[in-house]
Amino acid sequence: MTAAVAPLTPLETILDAAESGTPLRIAGRGHWMDAGRPSQATRILSLADQSGVVDYVPGDLTITVRGGTTLDELQRITRAEGQWFPLDPFGSGDGTIGATIATGSFGPLAHGFGRARDLVLGIEFVSGEGKIVRGGGRVVKNVAGFDLVRLLTGSWGTLGVITEATLRLYSVPSEPVTIALNLPDGAAGIAQRVGAMLSGSIAPFAVEMIDAAMASHIGLASRAQVLVRVGGNFAAMATQREFLSSMGGAHEIEDGVWTRLRVAEDSSPEQASPIVIRLSTPPGRTAELWTKAQRAAASVSGAMMHATPSLGIVRCILPGTITAAVVESFVLSAESSSTVYERLPSSLWETLSPSVTSDRISQRVKRAFDPDNILNPGILGPLA
Repeated sequence: MTAAVAPLTPLETILDAAESGTPLRIAGRGHWMDAGRPSQATRILSLADQSGVVDYVPGDLTITVRGGTTLDELQRITRAEGQWFPLDPFGSGDGTIGATIATGSFGPLAHGFGRARDLVLGIEFVSGEGKIVRGGGRVVKNVAGFDLVRLLTGSWGTLGVITEATLRLYSVPSEPVTIALNLPDGAAGIAQRVGAMLSGSIAPFAVEMIDAAMASHIGLASRAQVLVRVGGNFAAMATQREFLSSMGGAHEIEDGVWTRLRVAEDSSPEQASPIVIRLSTPPGRTAELWTKAQRAAASVSGAMMHATPSLGIVRCILPGTITAAVVESFVLSAESSSTVYERLPSSLWETLSPSVTSDRISQRVKRAFDPDNILNPGILGPLA
């Protein structure tokens, strides 16, 4: 009888790939393999079976988990101790923490708790040379290697494969509530309403604007709205409810709307994957950018939008069947100060965004960690 052969570890896989010159496509659970530029990899390195807790000290509000641990698993473990990891990236909760960090993903909770880079205290990763590298620490006060942690966050697996992550946790809030308010027409009205929320006597976890199409898609009345997620003790909640009620038209909705918003862009099997564009501007100009994007979206059937005004981000979801010319026209009409393409059909990347790493510094950093270009080659652009 032939003995079962244990699967290779990430380190062993990378060493083997480096020796043979085999480019690797790094994956968590493989849900978003259509995101990012087409990779020239010929072999997949999956971390789906690299899950579980390495170290958890509830009293320190930190946890260290393996890179393949899913966000749902992470929340289940921490909530048993009355804690949570307040990061809600778009997509299924079945996505992994390693992929979330590697792509720099975040969601509406970034308003109150920060993005992935703000919640990751330390990481362990395997470089393209097969070296195990550690940055940061396992306690909040330890900031050694902080820049290295931020460097890997959002690097899309091109510098190393994240095998462990130490995360900052928070206590689970009591009495969480989501309140919806109508969003006025026009930049001035939007700026006034949202500005009052952001500068008022409340500390919301999330403040998210949604257009009528998005509202309808996630089961709300088909009109532009702003969703506010708040939590705290009885006294804090009473104050926040009173403040929001004073703005007029506020009504409480069920908290599940946030989960539906996270997966709103997911297509049914018979549809093409959506195009997702993130437009950015200084937070004080979000209302202006929103109204411009609204006008642009009106000419694209099936378009949906939502925005995090405190971050100056307007996220647009367009049908995956439109042409590059339509996408370019949309971006031009929105007149954004910054454009990030999150998801595109593979045929459009070369035309719309062939590279984001063509500068000399990015190229030198890539060569320092992955000199043979075996980790996700091409996913951020070609290595010159």
